[in-house]
Amino acid sequence: MKDLIAAALSGLCIVHCLALPVLLAVGSSGLLLGLFSSEWFHYLMLLPISALLAWSLPGGWCIHRNKLPFVLGISGFLLLVMALFAGHDAELPLSLAGGILLASAHLRNRVLLQRSMEMSHAAH
Repeated sequence: MKDLIAAALSGLCIVHCLALPVLLAVGSSGLLLGLFSSEWFHYLMLLPISALLAWSLPGGWCIHRNKLPFVLGISGFLLLVMALFAGHDAELPLSLAGGILLASAHLRNRVLLQRSMEMSHAAH
């Protein structure tokens, strides 16, 4: 379940990254848009992202022993951190790539965990 929550959070990050420039371009403004476009929102989003990453992927690796989800997750997280410090032109591509890698990591981790559980049940 935690991988699905983490993948959904990563998907929300991707939607945020894609929708915000469009909303800004068409001149939409308001309190909600101001909140989502502020810098602190990006820092705030890293808290649940990092917590779910640390909670989910290492534990998954202990069960299925596949490094791919962990490597994808760490790569995605590092891209999100880089996006915080990158210039304006690089922020969107880094954030999108990071969100996609994180979502992929959690979804792959979930598939591997389900396979491990199926093989464990079949062995008994």
